[in-house]
Amino acid sequence: MDSSTSSSSSSSVSIELKDIYDYDVIIIGAGVVGTSMAFALGNAGKQVLVVERDMSEPDRIVGELMQPGGVKHLQMLGMGDCFQGIDASPAYGYGIFMGADKSTKLTYPKLQSTGENAIGYSFHHGKFINKLREKMSSAPNVTVVEGTVKALIEDDNQVHGVTYVTLDSETGQQVSMDKRAPLTIVCDGCFSNLRRVITPANTPSQTSTFVGLIIRGVNLPYHHHGHVFLVDPTPILMYRIGSNEIRVLVDVPGVCPSNDILRQRFREQTAPQLPETLRTAFLQALETQQLKKMPNSRLHPQESTKPGSIILGDAWNMRHPLTGAGMTVALSDVYHMSQLLGRLSAADLCNPKVMDNIIQQFKSKRQPLASTLNVLAGALYNVFSADYENLRKACMGYLSLGGEFTAGPVKLLSGLCPKPHVLAMHFFAVAFYGLVKNLFPFPTPSKIATSYKMLCQASDIVVPLLRNEKILQKLVALCSLLRLTKK
Repeated sequence: MDSSTSSSSSSSVSIELKDIYDYDVIIIGAGVVGTSMAFALGNAGKQVLVVERDMSEPDRIVGELMQPGGVKHLQMLGMGDCFQGIDASPAYGYGIFMGADKSTKLTYPKLQSTGENAIGYSFHHGKFINKLREKMSSAPNVTVVEGTVKALIEDDNQVHGVTYVTLDSETGQQVSMDKRAPLTIVCDGCFSNLRRVITPANTPSQTSTFVGLIIRGVNLPYHHHGHVFLVDPTPILMYRIGSNEIRVLVDVPGVCPSNDILRQRFREQTAPQLPETLRTAFLQALETQQLKKMPNSRLHPQESTKPGSIILGDAWNMRHPLTGAGMTVALSDVYHMSQLLGRLSAADLCNPKVMDNIIQQFKSKRQPLASTLNVLAGALYNVFSADYENLRKACMGYLSLGGEFTAGPVKLLSGLCPKPHVLAMHFFAVAFYGLVKNLFPFPTPSKIATSYKMLCQASDIVVPLLRNEKILQKLVALCSLLRLTKK
């Protein structure tokens, strides 16, 4: 076939597709994932429709701290300026506190490209989302509508677009619209209404609830750092989200009780465990503010069961937000997927074999970072809980050693070290550190039993996480062989 014939054939395919489809890609949701994906694909020449249920500024207590790995990917997507003009606070690391006299300061690693320390940001979630939406709307080829998606348009189990309801600007009445595209990307968040359609077997598992407050008029111990307070029964997070505002997130495991019970518990049990410099502000906020709640869920990613659709973000994959990894994983996913989709033609988007290949490439590219951060979040949440007191003390001691004992874990936390084997090495190093500390200076039968129990607890924590992510299976097998885990 000569070039003129090929060009004519390609042109006829494009014309035929334009008769069938209104857009190249339809994106459901204009949060972190939807806005950044639309911006990337619009700039890649794709005709994109974004359908968002509510374009007003969101008011949420999560998605407020982005690790350096997330910042890096946002910059790679061309949206790094979205931190400007929202009173965002730079974050250079973490402070971890245990009791009244134990603390350690963890600083993000230096970047090889600049020689400067990596930086994260914390901010009001709603202000950041508004910035992302403004940036998205400035991209070419992107159409944004405020509407509620009621259904996916399907034919023989293949998704061809969406049916949504929106407000007619002229009549003020709600109207139903059908829009078609060869690819629909579902990213409607942790409370996704379409998850059960795209991945019907995938259901979130709630581990705890974050209860949020804002304290004012005080400073955190470490300037421009996130703070983790290892109180009983589970950790408290604090970080600055404005010039005079500090977000407080109290983790409540299990079923979250009523507000009255929560206030009493926080007043009597939680507040006394906080530093005196923060206690008064915490108690004042507790009495004057509404308690905002957000469920913390775990959701292992599963592929879409319907060709013509992709699901991303919290609608697809979640981990405990203690480590602030959610936006880092999401933006990494957006970067890799947009790079793969951006080079495809409209005909390619309709080709099942091409799209299957794209999905497999995407899975391969995302796994190192996503699996590392998914395992890290689950492991740290357990280690930092009072149920594993010996491991919690061991982790605190290990992180206080300095050198690579500190730098390695912080690099993992920052999202700049997508290496699951490094995570596993440090995790078991913490357990062995605790084991040696416990046995020193004279091993006794009681100490040996405690040390063995600690090693088994570490295995019970990490082995199910590794198995879920389908990584480091030889390590999983070894732990089972040595009978270090029953899970």
